[in-house]
Amino acid sequence: MKKAVRWLLLAAVALYLVSGLGITEFRTVQHLTFGLLGKDTAFRLHDALLAPFIALLILHIGLPPLVRLLRRL
Repeated sequence: MKKAVRWLLLAAVALYLVSGLGITEFRTVQHLTFGLLGKDTAFRLHDALLAPFIALLILHIGLPPLVRLLRRL
C-alpha cells in the first residue's frame, strides 16, 4: 500500500509540475509534447490534479503512523 501511494504521488507531482509549466511556458511545453499539452489542456489538467495531489500527500504523510498505531493494537 505504501509503495503504491509513493508511486502515485510521484506521478501526480510530475504531472502537476509539467502542467504548471504548460501554463506558464506553454509554447515550449506544447513543442516538447508534440502539441498534446496546450495551454488550455494544461490548465484543466493542473486544476483537476489538485484534489488527488492533496489526498495522496495526506496518505503519504498519515499512512505510516496509522499503520504503526494499528499494529500496536
